[in-house]
Amino acid sequence: MKWWSASSASLALVMILGCGTTRAVFIHDGDLIRIGPDVSGRVYVLKNGEWILTKKTKIPEGWFAGALEPER
Repeated sequence: MKWWSASSASLALVMILGCGTTRAVFIHDGDLIRIGPDVSGRVYVLKNGEWILTKKTKIPEGWFAGALEPER
């Protein structure tokens, strides 16, 4: 019966570590990205030459995002 408890604990640990991890992908400056499903957040909108921060909004899947030339 002890081996069953140890085996169960080992299996649970493997499942937690294997399924519970996330993967990070680093995007380099200048790279273009495509928006995935269920993305939302605050974004800047250019109005009359001024960048205005919006309220939280849903960003449509399939849109592209990337860095602009730095302002001088």
